[in-house]
This record gives sequence, structure tokens and C-alpha cells, in this order.
Amino acid sequence: LLAFTAFNFHRSNSGASSPSSMNVSTKDIPKHEAFTHVKSKFLTGYQASIHLYKHTKTQAEFIAFSPIDSSQDKTFGVSFRTKPTSNNGVAHILEHSVLSGSKNYPAKDPFLHLLKGSLHTFLNAMTYNDRTVYPIASRNSKDFKNLMSVYLDAVFYPNCVEESGKWILKQEGWRYDFIDDSDDIEGTDNGTKQEMEVKGVVYSEMKGVFSNPESVIYRNTDKFLFPDNTYFFDSGGEPSNIPSLTHAEFVDFYHRHYHPTNAQLFVSGTLHDIEASMEMIDSGYLSNYVVDQKIKDNSQIDFQKKTFSHHLYQSLPYSVTEETSDEGQHLFLITWLLNDKEMDQKLELALYVLDYLLVGSTSSPLNKVLMDSGLGSNVIGDGINPGLLQTTFAIGMKGVKDTDIQKLESVILGIFRDLTRNGFNDDDIQAAMNSIEFQLREVQKGSDPMGISVFLNILTKWNYDQDPFSALEYEDALNSLKTEIDSSGSRYFVNLIKEFFLENNHRVHMELRPSATLGEETILEEKNKMKKLSDSLSSNEYDSLKTEAEMLKTIQNTDDPPEVVAMIPSLSIEDIDQSGVEFPIQIEEQAFGTGATLVTHNVHGSPGIVYIDVGVDIASVPFSEIELLPFVSTLLTECNTTSYSRIELDRLSGTYTGGINVDLELIPVYDEKDETIVTEGTKMQTYLFLRGKCTVENAAKMLGLIKEIVENNTLISQEKAIQLIERKISNFKSSIASRGHSYSVSRMSARYDVQSFMDEKIHGVSQLKALESMLVEANNDWNQFKERLSSILEKISKIRSSQAVINLTGDEAALHGVQGSIQEFLESLSHDDGGSRPDYSVVDHPWIAAAQEEMSEKSPLIDEGIVISSQVSYVGEGGVLYDSGESVSGSTCAPLQYLKKGYLWDEVRAKNGAYGVMAELVRTDGTLFMVSYRDPNLVNTLDIYNAAGDFLLKELEGELIKDEDIVRAIIGCIGALDGSAQPPRSAGWISFYRYMSNSSATRRQKWRDGILGTSKDDFIDFGQRLKTWQKTSVAVVASEKAILDVNKNSQLGLKLVEAY
Repeated sequence: LLAFTAFNFHRSNSGASSPSSMNVSTKDIPKHEAFTHVKSKFLTGYQASIHLYKHTKTQAEFIAFSPIDSSQDKTFGVSFRTKPTSNNGVAHILEHSVLSGSKNYPAKDPFLHLLKGSLHTFLNAMTYNDRTVYPIASRNSKDFKNLMSVYLDAVFYPNCVEESGKWILKQEGWRYDFIDDSDDIEGTDNGTKQEMEVKGVVYSEMKGVFSNPESVIYRNTDKFLFPDNTYFFDSGGEPSNIPSLTHAEFVDFYHRHYHPTNAQLFVSGTLHDIEASMEMIDSGYLSNYVVDQKIKDNSQIDFQKKTFSHHLYQSLPYSVTEETSDEGQHLFLITWLLNDKEMDQKLELALYVLDYLLVGSTSSPLNKVLMDSGLGSNVIGDGINPGLLQTTFAIGMKGVKDTDIQKLESVILGIFRDLTRNGFNDDDIQAAMNSIEFQLREVQKGSDPMGISVFLNILTKWNYDQDPFSALEYEDALNSLKTEIDSSGSRYFVNLIKEFFLENNHRVHMELRPSATLGEETILEEKNKMKKLSDSLSSNEYDSLKTEAEMLKTIQNTDDPPEVVAMIPSLSIEDIDQSGVEFPIQIEEQAFGTGATLVTHNVHGSPGIVYIDVGVDIASVPFSEIELLPFVSTLLTECNTTSYSRIELDRLSGTYTGGINVDLELIPVYDEKDETIVTEGTKMQTYLFLRGKCTVENAAKMLGLIKEIVENNTLISQEKAIQLIERKISNFKSSIASRGHSYSVSRMSARYDVQSFMDEKIHGVSQLKALESMLVEANNDWNQFKERLSSILEKISKIRSSQAVINLTGDEAALHGVQGSIQEFLESLSHDDGGSRPDYSVVDHPWIAAAQEEMSEKSPLIDEGIVISSQVSYVGEGGVLYDSGESVSGSTCAPLQYLKKGYLWDEVRAKNGAYGVMAELVRTDGTLFMVSYRDPNLVNTLDIYNAAGDFLLKELEGELIKDEDIVRAIIGCIGALDGSAQPPRSAGWISFYRYMSNSSATRRQKWRDGILGTSKDDFIDFGQRLKTWQKTSVAVVASEKAILDVNKNSQLGLKLVEAY
């Protein structure tokens, strides 16, 4: 639902002096008689050719992308321009619904069957503000064809718009349901009635979205910023409006948008992949349509004109658990509409550079001045937001006091005025330009397959009938901008600030004010609305709704006939690679005679770019202080050094690198003989990694910066420390509200495993509590807190060559090119006799004993309710499935896959309206966890978890689990195991992490063999273990009211833990 940032995906490897595209030989252009070729180019940065076509009969647009590297994931996508005219979420609900059965694949949920048993590396659908996108990817040719066939059928022949598919809107969008265990309530004239409620997958999803105050402020800002075009409406749907959507409106929206003339189709793969895809697209689908230009014309997105003579100020309430007078709880955001006509590429690129100058680092003017002002706990808005027809820029703060709102407003506008007077430093401009250019050159990054990134990127132009190739070509614009800067310097960016900010009145100043009663008022309003509806229904109307609800349950509880399931294309075991994916690795334990360990990965990727990770051992930090380590990690990215100020460090980083991050890692070390054995978790390694990326010629400068940050850092001031702690607290609270499922699992894991206990201390709810204690100490006893920080920094401030670990990733030329810089860096390190790195596969980590003692005192097996302000819950339960010493085989994966993508999906998501549900077996400690996401239920979900073992055994006893079901689950497990073709940095890090954790290719293959050899007996064993799930405990992240209601009406007895 959030637009992708255009230049996050506009990547190219080519240098500034090289052409970004060339012509393509005719023999390399894919051909099909049904498609008219428009143009082709070879993109040197991507090392790929790109081709644009129009389908002759329907005028559907088609792009083929063909990388030279044939190992890249094969990708298909189709996008429709979708133009909401209300807040009922029809575009979003339709995105969910079309995947629930189609003409040629009439099963209730072909999408689920694909999730269960394919080798997909990407399988999703996304609703943007003005388009709906259906992308898939796979590395397997047969699987790719299967996925593409199901997706094409889903979007062009969905069951949801047929009379027989009316139930799909009720499941995926919204429906009236009846609370079975509620007390009967008296109707107005027709006897007793059950209490009614609204349910639905999208309805629950959007209640979760609107529980996040930052989502609330961004979404409501759009209403006022775009009063005259489609961006006024929330394409995801507002919970209060979703129940207004009728099936007739739903069907009408489909027919007005889902037509080939309004479609943009994309395939990435080999020449054969592309031509075979063109045949499938034409013969199976597009050839059955004729052109309908009216549909495309009517979906056109109009520009919102900049019409405001004065900015708008709006104030809205948002829900909090408690209002406090002594701390700021308001949010304030100023958002500018930057353009009301198409911008040329040079201007777009200039605005990205200006964005970097304003908010690209913590020392950039907007970030620094706002944080130093003390007017809020954290900066929000993140600057520029491209990717749609019109670009916006937003900046503000959260954690603001009511009395400081006007001051903050004045400070933000004052920063822009000061910049017009003082301009920008030339070195800062150079750093910004270099940073943006580095982003453009780094083609492969992130976690998505390259084809997916390219497709989503070109849609930022293609969706508006602009040249799609322009989203991938930047060289001319970049050179033109460089010429402009050489001529005008800072004055050019000052003029942009005047035009787009200070002289631009088309902006919204949005305030969110806290309300401790809004949450309960919303719940009460919903209940009263349902009561009023129930009272107004005649007996026949009420019975009709009950009948519809029962019919839906009947459909949900009825399995698809085997012959219907068999229609969904599938793979066989023979289609799977028997061997897993391994990455190249070379290990030198005495690199250049220094005693350091150098781990190298020769990976094809972005030419001329190298990725370097420097590990600093932190085992010498006392266990009693490990809760400070996340703060110390942040401190290293914020403090000065003895040689440079933070502003200078950020400038140097921008000039010579693609960024340097500090990551805290607790790496488990597996049993040397068998990593599938459940252990006590006493073996691990602990490091701070300084992770950077740069061009080959700048490797020495980046390594120098890393050493400077670690060895010459200076302690920040008390004021700065308080500011950073407040910012981290603010970030934690936002994270818990949006990712409650992760915190639920983390909290439960801490009760069973000592490493998980430590991980929860530094990343979970316990870290939030620790930060709150740090804030008190920093305010009231700064000298003591400063001493604690200084002690930790002293312990890690010398990188000893004998203990250093360097991880190096790049292609062959890059690795060769940085050898001298690596040698020079290692030889410059301290050669003090600090001893070599201990073998943590043999000895326990120094923190273990103290952690075990504290764990026994502070992390008992109790059920907890973690209190947040939210309209939905995250419901988790965990327990022991395998005891210490037992072996967890790969054969456990398929039974769990069968449960996740079958029973749990059906019961928690489809029937009970949660947005998602997950389950994971942790093979290192033998624990199993189940957790829901944006769940309207609580006790019902726990009942479903506890019945999972019985369900599996009954399925087996009734011979309802067939051989093909087991094969499908096996394939799904292998798909998840192999994943997509990794970008260089990820490939290098995965390989390095395996080395550090003592994981071997032989033992990984043993796990894979276990998956491939799964039998019905393995399902039986898993079901029996799950039926007798031991030492279970619960962690629920929900509103206080939801938790107290459970404690009142059930035997659960959740202990309240205040998150905020």
C-alpha cells in the first residue's frame, strides 16, 4: 500500500563517463506475431536488454527484460491502473479476492496452493494509491510457467466477480458475523439475537494499519493535500468505510479496470522464457479480448493542481493507552506537494540530491536542527516520497508537547529560510552527489529478485503513460545536473528550496493529538452500530444474514474436490534440485601474516563495488551491561572522533562510500558433529560489525573511516545521549505496534533458550524497558551513566589483528583491486597480545553462566499480555517439541508447512479474519512457535493453536493426507530453503554467517535430504509431538481492554506487561 521510491530502484552499474544504454541486435529481440515491437535497448549497468511491445489486438503494453546472467530469477508481473473514488478499499479487496479461484483454476484458493508447494522466490500482490500489481518470480522454469498461468487466469477470469463467487468478498473484504458465545441480546421486535460484528481479512489488516499513528498522519495528510484527484481516497480502505462496499460496486470496479487495454505486462528471463510467455499471454488470455480505449482513458490519473493560497492546518486525535502531561505525545508533520506537472529527469534527480542534503544523514540540516531543538523525540516524514504521479516531501516530529507545536512549525520553516541565506557547503554537495550516484550504480541490492525490482521501478513511469525505459536510464540527467552544479553550485539548490518549499503554499500542516479514550470510543461506536443494525433488522433480514454467514462457513469448511485441486499446476520431486544453493567462500586465518581472519566471496554483481564487514569482538563486555550494546551501536554512528566532527564524518562517508552501518550480532555456534541436535545454547559468538560498501578505488578511505569510528570515538554529551535514547524509545514503540508478532515470538523464545533470552534483552520488549531506565539514569546520574558507556567503548576501541574478522564480497576484479587496501588495514591494526579468538564451538561464551542465572529468575514460563494501543492483536503461543539431545530432522519441515499453509491459514485467517498467521520450529532449541498478525480474535486463536496436533492426527487417521499433499509440502519447504538469486552483499553475508556459526555444506545437505525424504510416518511423529506440546506459554500483544477481557472471561490469566 505504500508507493515504492522511484530511485530506490533506478540502479545502474555504469560509470559517469559510460553510456547507460546501447542498441540491441535484431537476433536478440524476442518475437511473437501477436505483439508489435516498439523499441529495444541494452542497459550496460544492468547487463540486460529491454524491449517494449504493444499487443496488436488489445493494445496491452508488454515489456521484456533479458539479463545476460541467466541464473537470475525468472519474473512475471501484470499491473492495472486502478483509480479509487471512495474509501471503501475496493481496489485493495479486489487485489486479495482475484487470487481466490478462477475459470481454469476454480479451487477456493489457488494462491494458497502455490504458497504450499511451489519454488517461488516472490509471490505477492500489492495495492498502490493508483495501481494494483501482481508479480511472481521463480528460478525453476516449470514453476515459473505454473505461477504465471495461475496469475494470468486470476486477473482475467476471477471467480470473485461471478455470482458463484460472492462469498469471496465476504471472506477477504468484510462480512457480518455472529458471536457464538455472546449473551443473547433483545431485539426490537423479533425475540433474541446474537451479537453481531464485522470481520474480514482486509478489514482486520486496515484496522492494524490505522492503529499506527504514523500511518494515520500520512494517510490523513493525503486527504487534504489532494482534494481534487484520486489520491484523496485511501486505496487500502478505511475500516469505517469498508463495510459500505457492495458486491455490485466490487464487480463494477473490476470491469472498469481489469482489461488488457489497461494492463501492463512484464517478463524477465531468457529469450526462450520471454517468447514462451508471450505465447501464453496471447493465446490463453489477450486474444480473447478486443481493444477498449475508453477503459484506459477513464483510468487516467489527473494531476492535483497546486491551488492553495495559504497552507492548511489540520488536527486529529489518535489513540494512546494513557495521556501524560510531562512527556510529549503529539505528532506534527508538514507535507509539501512538489509538482503538478511532469518533471524532467534532471529535476527529479536534483530533488533526490536536495533530499539527501536535507535529511540524508543524522547531521543533515533538517535532522540535526530538529533533534537538537528538543521539541520532539524523533523526526518523522523521511523527506521525499516519489513513485506516484506527484512527488511529495514531508518532515516533522513525534513525541511533541502540545505547547511546542507552534515552535516546531516555526523551526521547520526557519531551517529552510536559513538555508536560502547560507546555502550548502561544496563538500556537502559533493557528498550528496556521490551518494546518489553510488545508489544508481548499485544494481543488485535489497532482498527482491532483480526482475521484481526492475518491474516495480519502471511502473513509476509506465503507469502514467511516460517512457518506462526512463526509469532505468539516468546518465544524461546526471551529467546535465553535474554541469549545472559546476556552474551554479549551492545557488542551484537554494533556488529549488525557494521554489518548492518557501514559495509553495500547497502544503498541509498536520497535527495528531493523543486521546486515551479514542480506542474505547471506537470499539463502543462499532458495537453500538452493530446493535442499531441488529435492532433495525426484521426477522427475515436477520435470518438472511445468519444464513449468509453459515453459508460462508460451510464453503470455508468444505475441502475442494481432488479433481479441482489437481487442475492447479504443480511440480514433482523430480523437478527439484537435489543439492542446495551454496555460495563461494575462501578463508584465510592468518591473512597477510597478521593473525586476522579474512573471509572472501567471489560473487558476480555490481562491477567495481566491494562490500566490507569488519567484526569487533565484544565478548569482553560484561553480561551485566549487554543491554547497553544497542545504544553503543547507535552511538558509534552519531558521535565525533578525535580527528573529525560527526558532520565531517558523515560528509566523508557520503563522499567515499555507499554507507557504513553498525550491526550487533549474536551468532549461534552449532554442534561440530551435527547442527540438528537440540543443545543448551551455550555456544555463540558476539560481534559488532561495521558494514560498509564502496567503489574499489575508495576501499582504503572506507577502511580508514571504520578504524577511526571504532578506535578514536569520543563520548557524546549528556544532552545528545538523552536525545538518542528518546529517539530509540520512540522507534521501539512504533515498531511494537506494527510488528507485534515479532515481539511476541521474541518474548516467548526468551523463556526457553539462553541465547534467545539475551537476544530479547537487546532487541525485544526488555530492551524498551532498559532504554526507559537508561533515560532516567542519563537525566539523574549522568556521571554514572557516562562511566558505564566509557567502560564499554574502552573494551571495544582497539581492533586487535589476532581477533579481527573481515568479510569481503565482490566480483573477481573488485576483490583483486582491494587486496592492497585490505593488507594495509590489517597491518595497521594493534598487534598487542590479546590472544586469538576462542573456539566457541568448544567453550561456552563468557556471558552464558550469568545469563542462565538471570533467565531462571526473570523469564519464567508465564503467559503475558503486552499492552499497546491497537484495534487488533498479535497472538502467540510457544512450547517445547524436542528435548535437549534429540535430533531435529529436515523431515519436520513438511508437516509444519502443511499446517501453516492449510489448517492455520484456513482457521486463523480465512475463517476468523486475521491478516496473517505464522509458525516456526527452532531446530537449535527444539521449540515451536505460532503467532497471528493483525488478529481480531484472541482466545479463539489460541484454541486453534492447541488443536493443531489433533487436527493433523485426525487427517492422518482419516487418510486425508495424500502422497501428493506431502510432495506439495516438501516442494514448499525446498522453495523457502533455496530462495531467490541473492544480490552480492546478501550472498556474501549468508556465506559468512554460515562460516561463523560452524554450519557446513555437508550438514546443510543432510537437512535438505531429510526434507526430500519426508514420509507419512514423519507427519505422524510430528502430530504426536504437537499433541503433547510441552511447557507451552503465551505472549499476546494487544490493547489493555482486549487483554483484561480475556482475563475476565477465560482461564488464561495473562500477566500485563506495559509496552507503552
